[in-house]
Amino acid sequence: MWLPERGILICSVRHNDRTSVAHVFTSGHGMVPFIWFLSKTGKNAGRNTLLQPLTQLEFQAEYIPTESLQHIKEIKNCAPYGDIPGNPVKSAISLFLSEFLTYALKGEQDNPPLFRFLTESLQWFDNAPEGGYSNFHIAFMTGVARHIGICPNIEEYVPGSVLDMREGLFTPLLPKHTEYMPAELSCKLYLLMNSGYDEIKDAPLTGQERVMMLNALNTFFRLHVPGFPVLKSIEVLETVFG
Repeated sequence: MWLPERGILICSVRHNDRTSVAHVFTSGHGMVPFIWFLSKTGKNAGRNTLLQPLTQLEFQAEYIPTESLQHIKEIKNCAPYGDIPGNPVKSAISLFLSEFLTYALKGEQDNPPLFRFLTESLQWFDNAPEGGYSNFHIAFMTGVARHIGICPNIEEYVPGSVLDMREGLFTPLLPKHTEYMPAELSCKLYLLMNSGYDEIKDAPLTGQERVMMLNALNTFFRLHVPGFPVLKSIEVLETVFG
């Protein structure tokens, strides 16, 4: 049975000359791999462009529990981005978010609040003015952590606390291991976690601190999400933000 569905294309992998496997985080079934038939000519050729990371889609889906790849048709872009495709900085951040979500949402089941958070966040990011989104990807990562149930409780924060990444909490006591975020950086992370997107530009992060925080959050996700790797695209953002 074909069902109407919405989703965010997280990433795609070329399978052969005719098909790709599209990993889509859907509104009704969580992360789903779909077989995506490619077209080089004809009226369907344009839909190959929908394989760009983070494209928001509407489509018809057929879910067959016994099959590893599900089926998709009548695909369209339901929320075209205006600025992301042509903005090199936003495009670099989008590629980072695609890699991040590929592992953060792996195996994630039906989660409507998370789906709503993702779609609203991406629309905000697309519309954000120059200078207003430098900290977006960090705030976005903490939002995802909150929706998948691994985010530190900001109510436990007191001035001078460090983020114990192994235990997943803010603590005024210095851990006996090295997997923690220094107090100054922890304070700035707390400020980001306690702000809406429209306020994140006010968090006083230098480019170097931004990279340090990304690496620390990468470690945090590696500690709390099975199979989460070192994200290669952090090096790209380090170049973008200096």
